[in-house]
Amino acid sequence: MNEKNMNSNIEAGAEEVNIPIYSSRFLMNKDLYYDFCSVSYNRTKKVFLTFLCLVTYLICINLLIGNYDIVLGFGPFISFLMILIYFRTKKAIKINYERNLISAGKESTLNYELFEDKIVSHVDELKREFFYHQITKFFETKNFILLHLQHNLHLTIEKNNLNASVDDVKSFLMEKCTLVKKKKFINCCNDKKWSLIFLLALIVVSVMGTVVGLVLKINLTI
Repeated sequence: MNEKNMNSNIEAGAEEVNIPIYSSRFLMNKDLYYDFCSVSYNRTKKVFLTFLCLVTYLICINLLIGNYDIVLGFGPFISFLMILIYFRTKKAIKINYERNLISAGKESTLNYELFEDKIVSHVDELKREFFYHQITKFFETKNFILLHLQHNLHLTIEKNNLNASVDDVKSFLMEKCTLVKKKKFINCCNDKKWSLIFLLALIVVSVMGTVVGLVLKINLTI
């Protein structure tokens, strides 16, 4: 084998090494961005459910022992705080989308490439590399596989533009991401809806507790 052929083989081998195993390239439009942000409601849903159970329990206990003033106070207060959290989350998503749009001057094109030892992301002209040991959680929405890193950063792998099946990519990631404790993808598709349901339930419980507490307190003074 002459030197020219040898160099050609080396270059061909290098090109093969640089070919990603899986990849996904897509335009992050408004609909996709809002779908991605469904993951923001995952924690909100858990917080609302926790406070719904807590407020229900405390209202029942304090009604039974006759602490009506406590029932009249904390239920509406907690409900007001949860309403603020819900609308703050909703507003933050809108502001972040508009900020990204203004910063880039257009809707960004994203490309994620999954190699054997790393993930390479391209956001327009910006290139960054991540390693599988940096990933701590798996999420998914209707359109995305989401890989959670520290500081609420997510790698967004769009399902519809993958060069392979979604299940194959999930299996690959579960094998590679050794620091992920729960080897499953948390579905966030309906987390916004469930957040609203738990919030409304919390408001109803608080109002009912307040009305009952007020009636009992009035009857007590008569």
